[in-house]
Amino acid sequence: MDNLKSYLKKIKRMTIGVKPKKSYSQCGEDLIVQYIFILRGIEKPSYLDIGANDPFTLSNTALFYQKGCRGINIEANPALADQFKFFRKEDINLNVGIGNKEDELNFYVMKNNTLSTFSKSECDQMINAKEELASVQKVQLTTVSKIIEQYHQGRFPDFLSLDVEGMDFEILQSIDYTKSTPKVICVEAAEYSSSGSGERKNNLIDFLVSKNYYEYANTNLNAIMVRKDFWFS
Repeated sequence: MDNLKSYLKKIKRMTIGVKPKKSYSQCGEDLIVQYIFILRGIEKPSYLDIGANDPFTLSNTALFYQKGCRGINIEANPALADQFKFFRKEDINLNVGIGNKEDELNFYVMKNNTLSTFSKSECDQMINAKEELASVQKVQLTTVSKIIEQYHQGRFPDFLSLDVEGMDFEILQSIDYTKSTPKVICVEAAEYSSSGSGERKNNLIDFLVSKNYYEYANTNLNAIMVRKDFWFS
């Protein structure tokens, strides 16, 4: 018991004056990404947040916005997209979906809006797991390349945050890796599971490795991939 008290006193001394770091991400991914850019001397990375969902809650880019970084937020749900126009006024905020071509698709809005998706199979899987479907809406799709050309002078932002429930791999495959690419990617790396124990998406990780990315970290839910020529330079 005395040893425990002594240990707790030591921990208390070590943490006096230590300011907790604010994270908005689900598992602290924003702090990891921030650390990567700090190590590489980039204080204010630009970003493209696809499936942005909320300006702050579970956001991988809110921390960067508060530090003066600016970027592009993509949110397909009209009800959620309006929040970005109010809280992230200095960002570019677009109410569209992202796919591998220009199109219009059904967007399955789940009661838990973080799970909304363009994928019918993903929607069915979530309903089978007792999640509730709120509505189905027609939403316009555009491509990553068009977004970059129109809003970022054809140059990919430094950081890509991607979370679109079932279409992540399709979007990653649509990127032209012979041209400008993000320095860091945070992408959902586990299949949906209500308990958070979904299977790892090895095909997605392997694809990015084949495109010259290095898996810097994995929080089980998300993988943080860093472009090799950026990390090892």
